[in-house]
Amino acid sequence: MEIPDILIVGSILLACGSCGLLVVRLSNPRLKGLGWLGGSFGAGGIGALLLLLHGSVPAFFSVLCADVLILLAFVLLHISFLDLVDSDSNLRSSGLLLLVIQALGDVPYLYPHPVVHLRIVSVGVLVAVQVLLTVRLLVCSNKKGVRAPVWFCVIILGGFAALNLLRSIADAVGLLSTASIFYQVEALTFLIYIATALGIAFGFFWMTTATLSSALEEIASTDPLTRIYTRRVFREWCEKELIRSEQTGSTFSLLMVDLDHFKQINDRFGHRAGDDALCAVVEQMQRSIRGIDVLGRWGGEEFVVLLPGASASSALQIAQRLRGNVETLMIPPSISAFSRGEEAIPVTVSLGVASYRGVGDQIEDMLERADAALYEAKDAGRNRVLAAI
Repeated sequence: MEIPDILIVGSILLACGSCGLLVVRLSNPRLKGLGWLGGSFGAGGIGALLLLLHGSVPAFFSVLCADVLILLAFVLLHISFLDLVDSDSNLRSSGLLLLVIQALGDVPYLYPHPVVHLRIVSVGVLVAVQVLLTVRLLVCSNKKGVRAPVWFCVIILGGFAALNLLRSIADAVGLLSTASIFYQVEALTFLIYIATALGIAFGFFWMTTATLSSALEEIASTDPLTRIYTRRVFREWCEKELIRSEQTGSTFSLLMVDLDHFKQINDRFGHRAGDDALCAVVEQMQRSIRGIDVLGRWGGEEFVVLLPGASASSALQIAQRLRGNVETLMIPPSISAFSRGEEAIPVTVSLGVASYRGVGDQIEDMLERADAALYEAKDAGRNRVLAAI
């Protein structure tokens, strides 16, 4: 295929891709990065078109503008990934610096008898540098649930950067001095640019769907107020621990936790104060339990804690520590309550403890024992811990 044909095909594909991405972005504002990716494809398409018009338009457009637009396409690609992975990196400025270098480096080629090979070398090196910055961003992003599409993009971009560097080195040392070889390499280079664009578009959409899927999974598995596990997910953790205990003979325990007089807090100070109390208690519980323990919201003001490997005595110690730490909390009243002279709200919890009794003991049985012990603790005066018999 001839170079003009490749440039025509590339311009059309990139233009269509740019329009399609922008339409998708406008129709769904929650899809991050698509607008920048559309701009990237648009800049690349216009750059390819200007290269196609070389000799028919002034050198300023066919050389300087074309090179800057092609590099700009990769700068915008980088920004699209920044947006997608929610990175606060300041690498946007590095892209601007590369664009300035490219523009200044192209100025000599606007005059008669330019050294074309040096221009091609500089373009290849600068594009490779920008692409490697994007590769670094993706490798460091480490976003949960998107590793496969990230590494897909890393492989494509890494290979593309390596090919650009190899082409630049070969041109710099004179390996492409023969016109026929130079023409063939340039044709292959433009084909690689198009293939890379298509691959990155696929990889970007793969990352987008994986990111949305991960976000939806997190929303479904965590309580929206306290940001801890829901009852369903907590039960899944418990079942996994039960299987492990049945296989290894290890033990574990469950805590059932309930805020004392929570209805009175809501009635007296308002639901906002009640929400603040729940969040403060959850934060204090997280500080009180171990790193391997699992905390979940059972419903309303009731919480549950899974204690892997904890015996009955260890579970009682953890429960007492949790109760004591919560007891130190004083929740500031709401603004309306504060204006009435209300003091800070004291918060306490009651706890029931149940430990695994061996093969045949089920999670439902343990939860019932912990719940019964919890209500005994509340009947006994609240702000205390009782273990199931």
